[in-house]
Amino acid sequence: MKISIGSDIALCFGLVFARVGAVMVAMPQMLGVGIPLKLRLLLSILLAGALMGRTRVALPTVYGSIPIAILLLREVALGLSLAFVTALVTGAALMAGDLFGTSMELNSGGILRGIALTPNVLADGLANLAGLIFFIGGFHRAILLGLARSMEVIPLGVLALPPVVTMIAAGGQLFIIAVDLALPLTVPLLIIAIAQGVIVRLAPQINVLVAAPAAIVLAGLVLLGLDSLGLAWGIMRAWSSIIAFALGVLNGRA
Repeated sequence: MKISIGSDIALCFGLVFARVGAVMVAMPQMLGVGIPLKLRLLLSILLAGALMGRTRVALPTVYGSIPIAILLLREVALGLSLAFVTALVTGAALMAGDLFGTSMELNSGGILRGIALTPNVLADGLANLAGLIFFIGGFHRAILLGLARSMEVIPLGVLALPPVVTMIAAGGQLFIIAVDLALPLTVPLLIIAIAQGVIVRLAPQINVLVAAPAAIVLAGLVLLGLDSLGLAWGIMRAWSSIIAFALGVLNGRA
């Protein structure tokens, strides 16, 4: 007995795998999570096979390798667009940590560390917290549901990508989220910095360069302890709004 698979079915599976694989390969990198590439590819194959039953197909007549390559690139672009959603909150948390860490004068540690992937340890910690909340809050399930929904809303073979205006608006959310996370912590440190300048003017004999950095770091740590729950809730709200925005785009509401 011979089992044969038609070329159309093989092409459809390849396109589904391209879309799913783009999400599964890019999303851990954007979240800062280390997952072996072979495991990500294996999960992509399993998920693509599971989504074949939900896939709508509108394939044109394809001749040659160039049209197939174009269709594959289009599916990869769709997958990367969906994975880009996860980079918004993680990038915003990284930016907020960079902003607050700079106010705490933590960036000077980079002189000793040399080349570093993250601006400071606080930015690295907030980015890891965003990735942790992504999985604890179950937002990875929403991404998978959105991926399954995209198979119905955007059929295979339809040359339709998210509008450029929508992607720009989504990118603008990164700065809004970062400011929302960092502002409650940065304003008190700004007041301390202003007080530092006033003290230098009124009492120049005080060695502010020695006392001020320690006071700013201590104040920053106290503020982090007081606002730790607020940071977690802020990241949770950011994930909720971004995931809702992505699902709204897939459902044609944005």
